[in-house]
Amino acid sequence: MNSSQLQSVQRHNEMLAQSVIRLSKFFEGYSADIDNELQTLRGHLAGTPDFSLASVSIGKLDHLFQGDIKNVRRYTASSLSLIEQSVRTLQQRFAQDTEFRTHAASVLTLANQPTDSLQALLKVCLNSLSLIQKLPTPCDTATPEVRTAPLNPSITRSLQEELQHLLDSYTQLQPDNIQLGNLRHRLLEGLNEDDLLQACLVILRLIVKDSMGEAAMSGEVIQSLHEALGKLNKNVEKSIVHTHQAFVSRQKTDEVFKQQLNDIEDMVAADTGLDGLKEQTRYHLKKMASTLAQRKESERTEQQKIMSLLSRMQTQLDSLERQTIDYRKKLAQQHCASHTDPLTQLPNRMAYNEKIVSAWQHAQASQQPLSLAVLDIDHFKNINDRFGHAAGDKTLQVVANQLAQGLNEGEFIARWGGEEFVLVYENTGPTALAEKLEKLRTRLMALPFKFKQERLTITASFGGATFTADETAEQVFERADQKLYEAKRSGRNCVVIDQDRY
Repeated sequence: MNSSQLQSVQRHNEMLAQSVIRLSKFFEGYSADIDNELQTLRGHLAGTPDFSLASVSIGKLDHLFQGDIKNVRRYTASSLSLIEQSVRTLQQRFAQDTEFRTHAASVLTLANQPTDSLQALLKVCLNSLSLIQKLPTPCDTATPEVRTAPLNPSITRSLQEELQHLLDSYTQLQPDNIQLGNLRHRLLEGLNEDDLLQACLVILRLIVKDSMGEAAMSGEVIQSLHEALGKLNKNVEKSIVHTHQAFVSRQKTDEVFKQQLNDIEDMVAADTGLDGLKEQTRYHLKKMASTLAQRKESERTEQQKIMSLLSRMQTQLDSLERQTIDYRKKLAQQHCASHTDPLTQLPNRMAYNEKIVSAWQHAQASQQPLSLAVLDIDHFKNINDRFGHAAGDKTLQVVANQLAQGLNEGEFIARWGGEEFVLVYENTGPTALAEKLEKLRTRLMALPFKFKQERLTITASFGGATFTADETAEQVFERADQKLYEAKRSGRNCVVIDQDRY
């Protein structure tokens, strides 16, 4: 193999190594063990690639992916088992309700089906079940005339808000689902205890069904990655074998040349005469030419093998890279959908939960104030009752857009549920918070609303609070929520700030 061929192989090896390095970065964050091994693989391929050590790392990654698939299945099995136990508990507590037993049996059937699932969807499912498990223990079923104690109003409200949040998320994914639309309108109007339980079970069915679909897609991607890495590992091993064989072949050819040169040297030293010397010289030169031709043909064949192998490896890497890019896009779309309120297109409660944690951590590190506010559209139920839910939805969309446009860079708003919104203001104390909320309040009042030729003025009540060093986000939200109700008791359309604790 001549120098240009060696340089070509080296360029292809470097290109292959860089492709593997870029590809490995797509899977960062999947698990700590896989991240560590991917880092090791990138180290073997950085600079001058060491394909022998890289092959070992690829083998380890192959083993990790196989083991991780089993871990996902174990986690899914334990989660579905917990779902099954919770639903069976509810079956026993509400044994007198035939319709509920039928719905619960359907959930149990889904839970008993062997399947994988994504952890995020399972957590949502378990959170829904945990809310149901907070229901009061019913009285002894031996005396059917004794009824279960009514639900605590705060639990009922929390459960309805959580269901509304979940319904909004699934309505975005399934806009043509009539059952979801009907259930959403019934939640807005208010449900009794039995209907509320039925709504919980409908949502649970959707979550389990969605989990099964997401798990199937995730399993296919992991299996595809596993197969592609296996093929890549085999091709790297073949490349190492071919390179070694070519090296051995060149060594043998060099030995033949050396021996032929020694033969010529011995022939000259023997001094057999000019004619004999010519004859012998022609003979040895012919052998050297034949050896050179054989070596050239051998190197050409080896070069073709290596180029073909590198081409197949590059094709496999390109295919795998396209698959991972598509999967990343799907994950990004799902993350965006799960963090966006489908009606208003504002961030939802899940996005708020993440934002408030990061904002509080930053505030503590920078020693800057952090404030939170809750607002509620005044008399929103009257709009739904008088003009219909479509008008109510349009009102929420317009109000959400108006509020978002009234925020400065770095300020955050999310839809909390129903007609409530939550705002986060970094580097903002109680005085500045009151000023900012007052601007939003007057901004809403200026909206030109008109329904069925009737002009309306949309107002909102605001409650706000500023974090103190010893508080959690939940405690501050509770203080802001209390001030919101104080604003409503004070006649609505006003701002009330809790300044006692700051």
